Amino acid sequence: MDYIEQLKGRFIGIMQWDDCHALFEKLNSNPNDWYLYDTLEIAPKTVANADEFINTLSDIKKVIKSEHQERYCGIVYTNDLDNPDFVKIFHPNNLGKVCGSSENPPIPRWLLSKDKPMDIETEFKSKKAQGFVSKYLKF
Repeated sequence: MDYIEQLKGRFIGIMQWDDCHALFEKLNSNPNDWYLYDTLEIAPKTVANADEFINTLSDIKKVIKSEHQERYCGIVYTNDLDNPDFVKIFHPNNLGKVCGSSENPPIPRWLLSKDKPMDIETEFKSKKAQGFVSKYLKF
């Protein structure tokens, strides 16, 4: 399965803050061989070293705590609670309809994966680039 298929695959939404903290602790305890992809940047070509991974995860956690003042988390998703190897984290200020019911769901801000990322911006922009007429009349 390629990176885009994994990204679009089935994920478990982390709704409770305690579960989010537990996931971050699990990630911190296994900081090796992770690609850190800030989707506002170019996709990384190499894995992050352990210190970089732990520091970036700490920075992400600070953003989530300071800017997502909800009773529930709902912006962190993982492919596996026990043995995660792909995590999607949405920025609290760019949520739109994270649940995916929107035709153009927001792009996750951070993607943590064990597999080398592909540029997802191209994938998402190609769908957003369709104009109103071509979208409905299929020119």
